Amino acid sequence: MVDLEKLQKIPHPGLRNIKTALAATICIVLYTLVGRIEGLPLARLEGLPLACIAVFICVQDSVDKSWKAGRDRALGTLLGGAFASIAGIIMAAVDVEQTLIVAAIVAFVGIVLYIFACNLLKIENSIVIGLATYTIILFSPMSAEMEPVLHALNRTLDTLIGIVIGCSVNILLFRPRPERFRGCDTVNPVFHYERRQTGHHKTVRWEGGYTEELYIYPEDALYQNMDFDFRVAVNRGVVERGCYRTFPGFKRQTLLLDGEIHLTHKDAHDVVLGPYEQDVSLGDWETACSGHGTDMTLLTAEGVSGRFDLLYCGERLELANSAFVSLYCLRDGAKLYLNNARQTYKEELAQGDLVLVSWFPNGNETYQVEVRHETEESTTEPLAVMVTVREDTEKE
Repeated sequence: MVDLEKLQKIPHPGLRNIKTALAATICIVLYTLVGRIEGLPLARLEGLPLACIAVFICVQDSVDKSWKAGRDRALGTLLGGAFASIAGIIMAAVDVEQTLIVAAIVAFVGIVLYIFACNLLKIENSIVIGLATYTIILFSPMSAEMEPVLHALNRTLDTLIGIVIGCSVNILLFRPRPERFRGCDTVNPVFHYERRQTGHHKTVRWEGGYTEELYIYPEDALYQNMDFDFRVAVNRGVVERGCYRTFPGFKRQTLLLDGEIHLTHKDAHDVVLGPYEQDVSLGDWETACSGHGTDMTLLTAEGVSGRFDLLYCGERLELANSAFVSLYCLRDGAKLYLNNARQTYKEELAQGDLVLVSWFPNGNETYQVEVRHETEESTTEPLAVMVTVREDTEKE
């Protein structure tokens, strides 16, 4: 008899697999039909491989990756096509008997200059893609009556057609989750653990104090551009009277670690925070701040939710799954224990250290987190702050 339980565990083709094949098939059908039209140079069958290669690159497991791959592919294609046009003109003007030598020299110089141009324009991710376009265009068959520039333009358009088809299929059909939560749909569990030591956080100074950016996601996002999904920071200093920057569409959570601050939210509420007290506000509120001390702030974009939890000595909490967790150490000598049925992570932390954990399971497996102190003394003061950020499923 067939073991149905074992049969169900056999890996099956995923949506990315199906969508890649579908996008490539659309290219094949398009090029086959259009290629039959007499006198139309666009979408000829000789350009089909370039279009399919673009599809294979652009159909990714997340919308973010798909857009990024499409953008990199487009930039590399345009620049590679421009270089191939110039190289083609040079090679077309050379005597046939010297073509091999000249082709080798042109290819070498073109590759060197192309890489240099990408580095100069800070589009390093387009280097490999553009070089592939450059060499394919340069050495692909070209009809005798076709000009080198037109040949390069046609092949460039072939690649752009593949980019459009690949990105469109990936986004319009069974749209994948944003990259920040891609682990939720994977066949295998995703677990990431990273420690960032104190002194290595990005620091911005302001009058009366400074801010340490503990973590921002995506990691290439910029605070001033407001293009992040969430940001965790620590602020230290004295403020006689200041105003928070407004962040329309975001939510701000504040946890005071020491000192005292007074927050005045215009047309909302006033609050005076003492140690380990919290406040929640909307990012577009006009907020005035005064006081002194150290506070943690968590900014979350629309569709993302987060919370602060205080970890005391010997207290054990279950790690939230399908979430990003940041553990910020408040005291030197704290020991972190992170374990489940299969493995244990043990780390001795210094004050200001940050531990990043992302956990996307596909079953009932759980992790527990515990913090102790080297003296094992009982204390009423927390040893760490746990920041949990996850997709706001209540809005779905």
